[in-house]
Amino acid sequence: MGDFNSILGVEDRMHGNDVHENETRDFKETIEDCNLAELPTVGREYTWTNGHVFSRIDRAIVNDSWMINMPPQQVQIMNSMFSDHSPLGLELEVRRDNRKRPFKFYNCMADHPEFVKIVENSWTRKNERMEDVWRNLKSVKAALKLLNNEEFKNVKEKIKNTRKELNEIQDNMKNADPTNHLFEEEKKLLLQLEKWDKIEESIYKQKSRVQWLRLGDTNSASFFASMKGRKAQNQITKLTNSNGEILTEARRIEEEVTDFYKSLMGTAKENIPAIHPGWMRNGPLLNRNQQLQLIAPYTREEILEALKDIDDMKALGGMVSMNASLKKLGRSLEMTLWRQYWNSSRLGKCINL
Repeated sequence: MGDFNSILGVEDRMHGNDVHENETRDFKETIEDCNLAELPTVGREYTWTNGHVFSRIDRAIVNDSWMINMPPQQVQIMNSMFSDHSPLGLELEVRRDNRKRPFKFYNCMADHPEFVKIVENSWTRKNERMEDVWRNLKSVKAALKLLNNEEFKNVKEKIKNTRKELNEIQDNMKNADPTNHLFEEEKKLLLQLEKWDKIEESIYKQKSRVQWLRLGDTNSASFFASMKGRKAQNQITKLTNSNGEILTEARRIEEEVTDFYKSLMGTAKENIPAIHPGWMRNGPLLNRNQQLQLIAPYTREEILEALKDIDDMKALGGMVSMNASLKKLGRSLEMTLWRQYWNSSRLGKCINL
């Protein structure tokens, strides 16, 4: 953590000379070749200034080991006071957020041998209206939460215990004449270990949404570092309010964000400013064929194809990961979704996650 005297991109310099590729190439290649990552920052957008040029040349750069073993952290860019550099602050003891987490559907659950049966047993209403789909999904959610608690909870602990048992079996096979019983036990434990390893990797991949890794790749340091890095980017641990006060408590951060967006709502106005039609005509216009394409009726096949094209690594939703689970819910639900699209041009809130 400190002054690297180099920038990484055009956004790292303001009000100075244009940034050229040769200024950033060496620094970028060094970070990539060494598998390093920069910790996210909060506060100012620059760390150095001479009064005319503003640059971000001070950084906190860490390796895979740090990303894996340390909790997600953010670096605070503090006021420079009398220096031309802004000091960087890193809080090592981070308060844990112990709030209850909502249920998340993982793709590996759809591969469970009882998945389809659980859905069928929970899907008790006829799919005639979107309300029926919504209530069926609520029932399925409760059943899948139970499946998750029974089968997929503490996967890491299950892998640890399976490896311990496998190690004991293999030790016994070394110290004495191995029996058929030991061979069978070893084979069973190896299958269990392979199963839980694949489940763990599938969960981690979905959390990290690393598209360049294929399922079955070794869980490398880069894999876990990417997951931790994404988690750090997607959370707010510090926030500076309008008074310059740095907020660190989750409750106060939530209140500040809520109040900020409430203040943007404003009050109702009788007249809303609009763009003058004459100015719009001076710009590029669609021809008649393009206009007709925009209002052309959509087909059933186009809607279903759009649903199926949603990637398996879609952001975790409160109920479904579309591509991994809706395909397993049957043609009845497919037709209900089709009717909903056809009649209203939109999906119900329970599906549109």
